[in-house]
Amino acid sequence: MKTVSLTKKQSQLLSCIVNFFKMHDRVPTYRELAEELGLSSPATIAEHVNSLAEKGFLKRVGQKVELTIKAFQRGAGVRLPLLGLITAGEPIEAVEGRETIVVPANMVVDGMNSYVLKVRGDSMIEEGIFDGDFVVVERSNRPHDGDVVVALLDNTYATLKKFYREKTRIRLQPANKRLKPIFVKDCIIQGIVRGVIRTFRTQGTY
Repeated sequence: MKTVSLTKKQSQLLSCIVNFFKMHDRVPTYRELAEELGLSSPATIAEHVNSLAEKGFLKRVGQKVELTIKAFQRGAGVRLPLLGLITAGEPIEAVEGRETIVVPANMVVDGMNSYVLKVRGDSMIEEGIFDGDFVVVERSNRPHDGDVVVALLDNTYATLKKFYREKTRIRLQPANKRLKPIFVKDCIIQGIVRGVIRTFRTQGTY
């Protein structure tokens, strides 16, 4: 992976945005960034934001700004294999690949038995897992009720759902009121979700 150099101010600004996001679940405004960094001119912040966008750490969507996955790859983290796509709607095959991704260290308990999947679909939105997010998964076949799991169905298709064990069956529950649960007598649990990495869209504008 090619290393992109940042100026001292750009690095400080990016760290500020990432840390603010982790604390508040949103990207700060220009005014908030100026206060955090002790700057008086929002125009200076705007220049640095544009530079970070050009270097791939931020992404503009209309008047909104997103943190890209590249922003989370800076600094301390753990490199995990990205094994492919998993649906949060109808089951699809999770295709194994050779790509890797760096995730925040606090999302990884057992790095040797963890991996990342990219989410497709909207069935887990009420758990804060959206289409295009990345989920950090720890390999385990012993989930507790309510855990978000990667479940393998018919030894072929993997799906992302909440796990509940009932008397005579297993309920794989979507976190979307519009969708119905999947009931199975048995399934293979390939892992438990330990963290979510997403690009967050601000409600306001910069």
